Amino acid sequence: VGTLGVIGPTRMPYDRMIQIVDITSKLVSNALSHRK
Repeated sequence: VGTLGVIGPTRMPYDRMIQIVDITSKLVSNALSHRK
């Protein structure tokens, strides 16, 4: 259980950052669930 977040300026392309955070969370979740 954890949290990923984004902190940045108001002009940051947050729509793109949300996609990156979503992909990252899926990769981390996958890596942790297959950990031996």
